[in-house]
Amino acid sequence: MSTTDLDVVGRESLSFTVRGPWAHFRRVDATTEKLTYRVMPRTTVAGLLAAVLGEPRDSYYDTFSKETSAIAITPECELQTQSIPQLTLPTKGGNIKTADGVSGKTVVDPEVIAKERKRRTFEYVVDAAYRIDLVLDDTETFERVAKFLESGRSTYTPSLGKTECLADITDVTRSTVKDDGNPEEVDSTVPEEHVVPTPGEPLRMERTPAYMEADAGGRKTTGFVSYAFAPADQTLTAPSAPVRSINGRSVCFL
Repeated sequence: MSTTDLDVVGRESLSFTVRGPWAHFRRVDATTEKLTYRVMPRTTVAGLLAAVLGEPRDSYYDTFSKETSAIAITPECELQTQSIPQLTLPTKGGNIKTADGVSGKTVVDPEVIAKERKRRTFEYVVDAAYRIDLVLDDTETFERVAKFLESGRSTYTPSLGKTECLADITDVTRSTVKDDGNPEEVDSTVPEEHVVPTPGEPLRMERTPAYMEADAGGRKTTGFVSYAFAPADQTLTAPSAPVRSINGRSVCFL
């Protein structure tokens, strides 16, 4: 099953909107071109919240696991993309060095630049905005996240994927998840097995990483989710999905 294992009905949810002029969520199936997912992946939402709290890298996966968390993601933008060519340089270990005799300056070896500098095309979501609904089994972490977002604080600067894609977090609210969502008008993403296509309208689909765990090399993906999504002001029909309601919106938690 591609939805969360956590029973969310009757639980408190924290909702917020994250937006920015640009977003880039690197597609794991892309090779040469730096393509982006249209919708913010669940793993990226978890990473964003961990950055807000200042959690160490690879330390937060259990908190946002399928059994202990539930996240609904609703696009609030048109999900239009733009491709931008950029020159890139390697930043792996050993390539960036301190300049001899100059304090506080770093350089990349000219030979590395000549060999490794490449022009790549990055795809970005333009004027990106997503409404996130969060439920956590860990009430202590839930309260920490709520206090940070409600006060406008963040340990690390929020971003939409790439660190260059700076983001703002606004419209933070708390509410109770109810079991009266409308499966005929679902605002959020919905796992593909539940979606019924609407005649004459395109069905937009993506398959993204959803769950991770730490391992000896850092982290590994333990689950993917294939879901349908609709741009802002459009909805999906999903009669068999576990649709819940939050402040009048119908969403499906992953």
